[in-house]
Amino acid sequence: MKRISIFLLVLFCGMGLFAQREGFQYHFSGFVDPQLFFDTRQVVGAREGELLFYPAPKDLDAEGNDLNAVPNLNMLAITTRLGMKVDAPEIGKWKTGAYVEGDFTGSNESGINMLRLRHAYLSFRRDRSTVLLGQFWHPMVVHELMPGTRPLNMGMPFHPYSRYVQARYSYRTCEYYPFLRVDATAAFQLDNSSSGPSGKSTEYLRNTALPEGNVQLWYGWNGDYTFNTVGCMMNAEVLQPRRFVTDMEGLQHKSETVFPSFAFSLFGWHIYRSWRLCYQGIVGDNLFEQGMLGGYLETLSSSGLGYDYEPFGCAAVWTDFRRITGKWRPGLFVGYTKNLFFGRSFNEDAAVYGRGFDIDNVWRVQPQVAFCPFEHLHFCAEIEYTSATYGEKLMEGSAARYRAAYAVGNTRLVLAAVCYF
Repeated sequence: MKRISIFLLVLFCGMGLFAQREGFQYHFSGFVDPQLFFDTRQVVGAREGELLFYPAPKDLDAEGNDLNAVPNLNMLAITTRLGMKVDAPEIGKWKTGAYVEGDFTGSNESGINMLRLRHAYLSFRRDRSTVLLGQFWHPMVVHELMPGTRPLNMGMPFHPYSRYVQARYSYRTCEYYPFLRVDATAAFQLDNSSSGPSGKSTEYLRNTALPEGNVQLWYGWNGDYTFNTVGCMMNAEVLQPRRFVTDMEGLQHKSETVFPSFAFSLFGWHIYRSWRLCYQGIVGDNLFEQGMLGGYLETLSSSGLGYDYEPFGCAAVWTDFRRITGKWRPGLFVGYTKNLFFGRSFNEDAAVYGRGFDIDNVWRVQPQVAFCPFEHLHFCAEIEYTSATYGEKLMEGSAARYRAAYAVGNTRLVLAAVCYF
């Protein structure tokens, strides 16, 4: 893997010198992003702790000491990024182009520090229509209003954060304000795959022979020194966790059981002079793939030859307010998410696939200040406080449910220096 990553990196950097073709223009970009971060306790996350979801629950030893109440310090530069935009010759009235981007976070925990593909897509533009084919942000991630935080989690588990291979069509009524815009997307999983009986895998979506679908409606308008956009969306996916079930005698039986999940979102952003306000609200089931709370329960059916499925989800809201120009750029991110299944009864024998089933709610307050002496050089400091309320399981015969038991909090200090190129 290391040799392959080095080869791809050399090839990527050398394309600008050896792959020039008539009518093509190449634009390279990226940044170097070392980050130092300190946590007051252990956290639930990934990538050596840089990707933080929420603080880890209490883990008491024989004397009642919390084994997770141990601070953690680390420094990484894995979010360093390389990108290349290609402007290609027009095809009739269609403007064509491509974009490729990678970083070094790896596609899984064992691949950290390896080159990972973030984006790779083709774009076709004609008048007010745009077609995108390839790997890009999942449509629930409205990239125009991404939080301005520095850590890798980018607002998770309140803000969705995933990339899918997709076909997306956008139509905008006017290039300028005011405008209406409609998006329709068919998306397919890869790195951000579903959880299930075989672990994380894309097979649960692939076996349905249906892509994940998303439709959006935007409206934008402007005023005196203001630019405003609001929108709404609906997202739907269908999963088939198993192709067969095995009975008590070890015999296999074909299974075609599927279940749908839906999510809805309202979002918007407003820019006034040097300040930007972004916000998003989400309600949906089975949002595990988006880096949020959610998943599903799997229960053996009464016949013993199949399974029943019940998705669980969350309601989440976040807002990000910050200065986007000037040498000093303060900002504030606030997020809250609630497990909508928490407190409900479920079969004790049910298997749970997903994230945060035993959590009632999570909230975060994250102030930031950035010093930007030059546009290409930023120094950032953040304090991120995240609280998670964990549940206690109560038994009621063969059924169980959770009730709120205790809250744990983690304070993270982040120091970062970023050089853009």
